[in-house]
Amino acid sequence: MVSTEILAPTAGLVVQVSVSEGAAVSAGETLLVLQSMKTEIAITAEVGGRVRKIHVRKGDEVNIGQTLAEIES
Repeated sequence: MVSTEILAPTAGLVVQVSVSEGAAVSAGETLLVLQSMKTEIAITAEVGGRVRKIHVRKGDEVNIGQTLAEIES
């Protein structure tokens, strides 16, 4: 299996986590939502597979390039 890291494209606040660890996801499915400069940004799965790990929770501040989640495909 290949593990794909989902990285934060910008610094911001996690306002929603839409999936849980172990969940099956499709490419393009929303994993979580970041708020940056009053704009909400949907973070989507780059590949289909199973969510191996979610590294953040609602309310967490994240930095650009920070690992948000991992997907096994």
